[in-house]
Amino acid sequence: MQAWLEVDDHGRQFLVRTGTGVVTAVAPVGIAGPDDSHSLYRVEIYCDAPHGRPGAIRYSTHPIVSSSDPLLESARAALDDVLAVVWTVQWHRHDWIPDNLPIASLNLATDARAVLTSLDAVALPDSVEAQIPDYLPVGWTDERA
Repeated sequence: MQAWLEVDDHGRQFLVRTGTGVVTAVAPVGIAGPDDSHSLYRVEIYCDAPHGRPGAIRYSTHPIVSSSDPLLESARAALDDVLAVVWTVQWHRHDWIPDNLPIASLNLATDARAVLTSLDAVALPDSVEAQIPDYLPVGWTDERA
């Protein structure tokens, strides 16, 4: 996982993180509108552990995405097909948080909103897929054959 700070058009810092992982949920946020639609969705991403960190500790991120954003369909496809993904999320302070506070001093869970800005499936090379053994219970057949 990589992280860095950027500055928006109003001079406010925001945090950007990128990494790899798997989409584990896509859920609507808030109350549905009159036509039973939602304007925002939360995408849960189980993140690969940063290099040198124990794999037993679970890292996840929960950015929001607009229902009109093509990233929502990418997230749904990654969830349905259990695809590894490369993701990028930006944390922007809420409007009521003073602009002069550094983003690093904020509690990101309460003082900022996470916004999904990119999500791309990662294709495994054929040589890697060939090394993964298929174990099927006795009597089951492989439907891919």
